[in-house]
Amino acid sequence: MTGFTQIALVTDIPEGTMRSYQVERNRIVVCNLGGKFFALADECTHDAAPISDGKLEGGNLVCARHGAMFDVVSGAVTGPPAVIGIDKYEVKVEGNNILVRVD
Repeated sequence: MTGFTQIALVTDIPEGTMRSYQVERNRIVVCNLGGKFFALADECTHDAAPISDGKLEGGNLVCARHGAMFDVVSGAVTGPPAVIGIDKYEVKVEGNNILVRVD
């Protein structure tokens, strides 16, 4: 198990937005939903497109290619055509730093 890696500052991701990062060999999208940060794999499970190319609508990430939707908090599918959820990562905030654990 690896530890946490600092990937961003709180100020880098304004509320209601998302941003993609490379952590080790993983593409990760970090979302700011209501001032809380959530990290998910940056890959739509429907066709492997970067989910960060899509948009954040309320509590869902919407894929730009085919409209698959995923819950920001859990990574679960909330709309087709995807049927498998997105992996989520543990996030913690220390001061102004956003850290993610990639196992």
